[in-house]
Amino acid sequence: MALSGGTDRVSHSMDKSITLPPDEIFRNLENAKRFAIDIGGSLTKLAYYSTVQHKVAKVRSFDHSANVSLQETDGDHLYEISVQEEITARLHFIKFENAYIETCLDFIKDHLVNTETKVIKATGGGAYKFKDLIEKKLKLKVDKEDEMTCLIKGCNFVLKNIPHEAFVYAKHADSEFRFQNTHPDIFPYLLVNIGSGVSIIKVESEDRFERIGGSSIGGGTFWGLGALLTKTKRFDELLNLASKGHHTNVDMLVKDIYGGAYGSLGLTGDLIASSFGKSATTNKEFSKEDMAKSLLHMISNDIGQLACLYAKLHNLNRVYFGGFFIRGHPVTMHTITYSINFFTKGEVQALFLRHEGYLGAIGAFLKGAEEDNPNQYSWGENYAGSSGLMSVSPEMNPVQRARSGTFDMLEMDRLERQLVNLPLLQDPSSYIPDTVDLSEDALAREYWLYCFEEALDGVVKRAVASQRDQPEAVERAEKFRQKYCHKLQTLRHQPFAYGSLTVRSLLDTREHCLNEFNFPDPYSKIKQKENDMALKYYQKVVRSVEELNWEQRQFTLVKGLLAGNVFDWGAKAVSDVLESDPEFGFEQAKQQLQERPWLVDAYNQWIERLKGPPHKCALFFVDNSGIDIILGVFPFVRELLIRGTEVRQQYYWLGPRYMFY
Repeated sequence: MALSGGTDRVSHSMDKSITLPPDEIFRNLENAKRFAIDIGGSLTKLAYYSTVQHKVAKVRSFDHSANVSLQETDGDHLYEISVQEEITARLHFIKFENAYIETCLDFIKDHLVNTETKVIKATGGGAYKFKDLIEKKLKLKVDKEDEMTCLIKGCNFVLKNIPHEAFVYAKHADSEFRFQNTHPDIFPYLLVNIGSGVSIIKVESEDRFERIGGSSIGGGTFWGLGALLTKTKRFDELLNLASKGHHTNVDMLVKDIYGGAYGSLGLTGDLIASSFGKSATTNKEFSKEDMAKSLLHMISNDIGQLACLYAKLHNLNRVYFGGFFIRGHPVTMHTITYSINFFTKGEVQALFLRHEGYLGAIGAFLKGAEEDNPNQYSWGENYAGSSGLMSVSPEMNPVQRARSGTFDMLEMDRLERQLVNLPLLQDPSSYIPDTVDLSEDALAREYWLYCFEEALDGVVKRAVASQRDQPEAVERAEKFRQKYCHKLQTLRHQPFAYGSLTVRSLLDTREHCLNEFNFPDPYSKIKQKENDMALKYYQKVVRSVEELNWEQRQFTLVKGLLAGNVFDWGAKAVSDVLESDPEFGFEQAKQQLQERPWLVDAYNQWIERLKGPPHKCALFFVDNSGIDIILGVFPFVRELLIRGTEVRQQYYWLGPRYMFY
């Protein structure tokens, strides 16, 4: 059935005919604890908190007091992984058209099993309009919150918790979206919120902000004038017309006046000299598309210039744009970006937000959850339950675009520990842990997507094998396969859906999908087997290193580190060797290393430094299991400890990365 976006186009009977799949839209609703809602002119954003019970793989603690040789423990596992049940917190944010608000409220009422919530926090103009309906349906008191306060709270929250939340839009680049790294200090910044009008807010801290300006010329102006010019009453239809139009048929350009550029003033010939200027001197009818495009340019340029003036006045170089007017529309983002670049000569960037539509709902939720102090935790986007940024090209993945045009989801899980920037980094905002951005490199993207697709059967097989005693594991594994396949297809068409696409984010997405179906670690059996074998060979490797002279020992230890980067159970040739002799497999991996000089080779400097005093501290980023860490990293760490260096390890999938100070 066709899904329409405006309340005036969708009948009450059509509302009632919609079936909402609980496993897709209102997930974990039976465990919902708290609600907040943000109702705008056409879209409703609902937020709620739930608890999720899932399995977690834990490594058992070793008895370090027992003085037992590793060679004497053939009958026991040296490394054991147990699966435990854990309850974690999850935030849900759902966006849908106002046309479906009654259906959604009915669904919530029917599926809400038990909640301690007696009040629902609400913001947005529509919170007044739908107040009685919400209270009647959910039996909850509606408590209205200030819209601007909610907006700022939501913006601060996403900027702090979601990597690659902010992006620059570059229309003609290989990748339209260029995502910004999370900055350790997000303040101060300028937020330009474009709704019916424009509000310009300077944000200086979590709770200190000021509306420093604004304009009555905003999204409502585009909508109102657009309706008068084109007789088109719907906002999205106007944007669609604008995307097909040519503003030069309506606008008067510099070259139309001067025959070319105005060089002495630095004005190019293609610059708009007068919006709609040709309509006064040309005796012809203009197309709806051209008029809509000219109108969009006029308003976007005006907003961009206004934002520049306030940014310069308050000495701010971070300017975020949000609000109903943006909607992720490419023409809007491009014209605002062009305007900002033109008026500031590139000194200020126009930044947009992946989740700007949820800011008000997030802020209202945070206001209602202040007693739990959610800001003391770190939260991570759950890719398995989030829709992701949509493609700006309608022809790309049209089925998903139609679906997400009606419902859109964001889920965030509370992390076990609060995340902080690594204090040893000289500039945390410029540190990028990934070497390749797959959203920009099409060949690399297709290669890695193919690799993950090819490996999927093996992951499913391992997932089932890790839970052989559970009959329903096969069914859950198949559901995982379907969901992850769908995510990979989405990323093939929309590589920017969750920010910069990297091998790490592909692994994160897979892990989130596995966790969704209660497979905390499909490779637990393999890890246990591999680590058991490696631990039994560890002392032999250490003794062989100790027999070498000092310089030979250092070179052997470094080669062991490098071998860990090419050594993985995922490589079939390596795993076949390990089945027969793990020690030989690791030695073979070391022999496969190229001769010096290596691609990045600072070995000579490293040796000279080792001849001096011991390092104060060494920090390692390593895999959490495997022959590469046990036979490669541990001997290297042991050498540093003997020298008197304090060693700290952070387990991470990327492999050995280390820093010294």
